[in-house]
Parts: sequence; structure tokens; C-alpha cells
Amino acid sequence: MLTWKDIIETEAITGRHEFGRLCSGITLLRQGRAMIAMLPHDGFRVLSSGFTNGGYVDSPLAVINVTSMGGKAEWTCMEGGLETYDKVNYTYANKLGLDPARTVFHGTAAHMDNAAVSEGTSSDGIKVSVVVTAGIRHNGGRAGDPAAYDESVAVYEEEPGTIITIMAIDADLTDGDMFKAMLMATEAKSCVIQELQAKSLYSKGIATGSGTDQVAVISNKGSPNKVSEMQRDSDLAKTITQCMEDALRRAFDAQTGMNPVSQWNPMLLMSRRGLDPMMIREEIRFPAKYKELMEALDKLSGNNYNTAVLTALLNIADDIDRGLIEEKDGVDLSREICEKLVLEESDDPVVRMRLDDCDNMNDLLSYVSALKLLDTVRSRRVPNGN
Repeated sequence: MLTWKDIIETEAITGRHEFGRLCSGITLLRQGRAMIAMLPHDGFRVLSSGFTNGGYVDSPLAVINVTSMGGKAEWTCMEGGLETYDKVNYTYANKLGLDPARTVFHGTAAHMDNAAVSEGTSSDGIKVSVVVTAGIRHNGGRAGDPAAYDESVAVYEEEPGTIITIMAIDADLTDGDMFKAMLMATEAKSCVIQELQAKSLYSKGIATGSGTDQVAVISNKGSPNKVSEMQRDSDLAKTITQCMEDALRRAFDAQTGMNPVSQWNPMLLMSRRGLDPMMIREEIRFPAKYKELMEALDKLSGNNYNTAVLTALLNIADDIDRGLIEEKDGVDLSREICEKLVLEESDDPVVRMRLDDCDNMNDLLSYVSALKLLDTVRSRRVPNGN
């Protein structure tokens, strides 16, 4: 079986080319599977939450983000845990011509060509630059979700989805302010994910990130800008947040097509509660061909009114889960909303009976979606019904 060593030894590494620039004279270079933030001299400090050479690092020469190799060989990186992962990174750094001891590492399944760069300047003239790779469709999680990792085993597991942030600030920051900048970037990341309503893969909630997200903050020790006690309501904090949000939105779109339009889809929104088109179709024995159902589903998914109503129903479901409203009261309210705003009038006694029998939100959402799908099929059969 192929191993990570085989892949790295065989991989052809071409010359470096410039991808972009960050503040403080930092050049972004693409080489092999890596994005290299090449620091122009040793007068920088880095705070990194990466797995290899993380923490506070003085005078590094490069901060890199590496796309994982994929396939079976990638699993051989993980079998040995974090120790093996360090060996993989050091070996690849040597392949790239970098000094492993002076390189800060980050890794992801996202491709470096899908990275997004954003930059801004605070009102007091401090420049901020951010480069982000992102994808959480397969690894999104919410803080407080059920545990999926045992630290005592100490095995690194990289799922196909991680948000990697490399942030440069053209200022000499204290340790505390580097940490605050990392927190601001993390909070901004969660804000974007909440706006997109990206689901957690481990609970019914909206994600706040992934289990392997990493952030690096680069501070320029030689900058004339001296920052201490940065406040979260300062213009510098605002600039950090804006850069992070802008880069992350574009990185999500580039890597997985995740954007406000693509996320505004009822099937995606309901999927975080375990509902999918197959389950909805199973609610009713539709007198329709499969093609008709798929076309009706596309038509239904493009109806913004119904999607807006659905988000209100999902909010009620979330309130039930949080214990803010009794389940029966929440389901009764949701049923009333559906009957008034979503469903066509029906005198079918079975429909009435089944609606009344829905005693939880998933049952109600699934059955109402099936009824709406059937209504859509019927409307499309009417001349000019499209």
C-alpha cells in the first residue's frame, strides 16, 4: 500500500510562483500543495493554533498551509498520530526547500488555489491582511457538540473540511493582543458560518467551525505601530473582523460553492435536522413520475417565500430543543403556520388526520414538505402552470 513517504518522494515540486502579498512585505507563494507566507526577515512573531510548531514562535521564516495528499496514503499519515503528522510536515518542508524548524505549519483538505486574500487599514493606519482556505460541508461542528475525538488517544484526524486563517498585522503586538486578534478572527469566522446557516455534522445545530480549524497571527516586531491592550470595539479589531469575514466568504464560495444564494435552499436547511428528499418522498405514495418529482422539487426549492417560512419553523424547532417552548406548543404553532401560509386547502380527511398526528417537528416538516411537493407537481400539470 502506498504511504505518505511514497507520495512525497514521488511528488514533483515545481518552482514557486507568487499568489499575492500581505502587509509588512510578506509574499504569498504557491509551490506544490503549499501556500507559503514567506517572511522577509526574522523580525516577526507568530501565534499559531496549528498542530506542528504551533504556539508563540519567535523569528520564523515562513508560515505555510498545505493541502493534504488525499486517498489511502493520507490515512497512513494519521495512523501514527501527531508524531507522524509532524514527520510528514517536516519531510514536506524539506521537499519545498524550507527549514522545518523555522516553519509554522497548517494543513487542510481545501486546495490552495481556492484561497482568498483580503486586506484593510484601520483608522490609525495599521494594515491588516488575511489569507483563508475554507470548506466545512463535511466537517462542520458546533461548539458543545457531542465529543467525536478522544484527546487521550492523541491521534490527528483530518476530515475533508477545515478553515485555515493566516493573518498578518503590521504592528508590534503584545502576546495578549496577538491572542485577542486570534479570538476576533475566530468570532468573525463563526459569524459568517451562522449567516450561511451551515449545519453541524454532529448535532442539529448550526456550525461554528470545524474540529480542525487553525489560525496564525503574524506580528511585525519592527513596525513603528505599537499596540497594547487592543479593545474589541477598536477600529483595529473592526478591521480584523472585516478582513476575516470578506476572505472567508470568498473562500467558502471558491472551495464548495457555499454562499448566501446556495445556502438559501430548503433541503439544505432541513438537512441539519436529518431530513432529506428521499425521506420526504416516502411520506406520500406520489402519483407522479420521478422526473416530475425532481422538477417540482427544484421549483419548490427556488421559492423564497416558502424558504423564509421554513427558517421560521426551524427557529421554533431550535427553541424546542433549547427548552424555551414546550414541544406540543411549538408543534401546534408550526402546524398553524403551515396551514395558513404554506399548504393549499385540502378537504382530504386523511391529510387532516395525518397533520393532527404529527407530534414532533421532524414529522411535521417532513409531511408538510411532501404535501407542498405534491401541490407543486399538480400545479405544473396545469397548462401554463410553470
